[in-house]
Amino acid sequence: MRASPFFVLALVGLSLLGQEGATRTFRQWLGGQEVGGQVLETKRVGGAWEVHFREWMVLSRLGQEIRQEVVQTAHRTPEGTLSFTWRVHLSTEPFQGQASWSPSEPSILVVQPAQGPATRQEVPAGATLWPEELESRQKEAARMGRPIRATTFSFPFQQWNTRDLAPQGPAPLPGFPDAVRFTGQEREGTLSLPVEVWISPTAGEVRHRTELSGLEVLTQRAELPPPVQSKHPSKGLFEQTLQKLPSHPFQPWLQDLILRAEGPLPSLPEDAQQSRLPGGRWQLRRAVPPNPAEAAQPPVVAKTPLEHERYLAPGPLVQFQDPAFEGLVRRMALPTGLSRWELARRVNTFVFEWITEKDFTVGFASALEVCRQPRGDCTEHAVLAVALLRRLGVPARGVTGWVGLGELLGLHFWVEVQLLDRWVPIDPTFDQAPASALRIKLGDTDLADIGSVLWDGATMDLSRVRWLPEGAETLKARGDQISGPGGLLLRLPGGGWKLQAGVLSLRGSHGGPWRVQAVIRPGDAQLKGARRLAGARTLRQGWWQPGSRLLWIELGGGRWLQLEGVSEVEAFELLDQLMAPTSSS
Repeated sequence: MRASPFFVLALVGLSLLGQEGATRTFRQWLGGQEVGGQVLETKRVGGAWEVHFREWMVLSRLGQEIRQEVVQTAHRTPEGTLSFTWRVHLSTEPFQGQASWSPSEPSILVVQPAQGPATRQEVPAGATLWPEELESRQKEAARMGRPIRATTFSFPFQQWNTRDLAPQGPAPLPGFPDAVRFTGQEREGTLSLPVEVWISPTAGEVRHRTELSGLEVLTQRAELPPPVQSKHPSKGLFEQTLQKLPSHPFQPWLQDLILRAEGPLPSLPEDAQQSRLPGGRWQLRRAVPPNPAEAAQPPVVAKTPLEHERYLAPGPLVQFQDPAFEGLVRRMALPTGLSRWELARRVNTFVFEWITEKDFTVGFASALEVCRQPRGDCTEHAVLAVALLRRLGVPARGVTGWVGLGELLGLHFWVEVQLLDRWVPIDPTFDQAPASALRIKLGDTDLADIGSVLWDGATMDLSRVRWLPEGAETLKARGDQISGPGGLLLRLPGGGWKLQAGVLSLRGSHGGPWRVQAVIRPGDAQLKGARRLAGARTLRQGWWQPGSRLLWIELGGGRWLQLEGVSEVEAFELLDQLMAPTSSS
């Protein structure tokens, strides 16, 4: 699970550009804590004008720092031709590109990412591309007390932004006695936020305020006095997006459940895994495994059909045509003749194992960067999986939404692959194919650009609504066994199970009690220092951690069981004596 803070940059960045012949500095606060700033400079270069803009932000996520930066330059020739370059640092390797506009073809903006094909963007009527023009319009609106309606282009997101503001009257600020306060809405892509903007008829925009996931976002001129910072800061942006779930010992294995929404329900797509019920309720299901026809479907090897084209194409985020991917494919050692589904399963597991550093400090890396530097969280797992799948001829796309993991519901990004007439979710972050049931899909993306990932809208939607599980699968603990729907059955001869408030414990004939819960596949970091054990009679394998006294047992079918407080002797006994089906539907 992850939350990307990069949307903050897009909303409060380029609208601040453009005071002729000046350098301006801004500072930025999030939730009352200073997190970054902006510097912009306008100058003459020969007979041309140039506007240089830099914005940076440092945020904390689970105790780790995420550093992000945007650098953009706008250039205007004496003839009026405009050119733009940009560079976005969300991880080690930047996303960058250039764009151009000519008065001879005023309705077209040509955008060329460094990786990926050029696109011709149609310029909406009345749109503003040159930063100075927007700033001049805003100064005039402040001077005359008029509304502001403007459309601009976000080059990093490759999306059109709109700003609709109404004047609320004079609102002097220290050093800016002529400032006028405006209120209204700003929109980028699917995200719309209420904003307050202070604009001086002589100095331009001096303060910008909005609220995101319950946190105030404040950007203002460095000359203004800083806001009073709280000695007890509120939870960070990432922590604000997490919701508590009732404990369920077998949550990753659930096949079907219902969630009830409290609050403004976002618009959600419906499919075989996610369907609307009356009363703000949604039914979630784990995808049905492929039937024989689906399981045998071959990858696309000939000319790409039109319906597949978007989901087999390379792009700035999925640069699978780079020679570096050839090395990864060779490393996978794939037999010839594999079906789409078998390729999807193998890629899913390979990506989980390839990304050894499950690192929350990566803002957003492209598939090529992850290919070279295997680190990151859910977005890095997903973009690499999509790139490998497309290279192997499997139509694949990314999915933005929320996932349940243990007792938390949070933002997440996973993958869907196309089998005949349906899309099947898989999750390389957790090595699940099909993916678990407790996930809410907000939307999918062909990963053509960063803006299509929808992190901004997902963050807002999750902060506004509370999801409450209903009707989860009922468990029955009787004597030495516990059972539930969907073929769930665990038995320890001579043992005893106890289920209380969602917490399951097991006592053996000579040990325990141990807390028992289903978990996702443990990664290398969790297994560091663990001993690999095998039952003397069953040869069932497990990993036992001496320090934490945790035992992980693989039961097959992507199911993993974790037991807490287990001694080494007890671990061997459990591996031999715990009885469970060897596979799961």
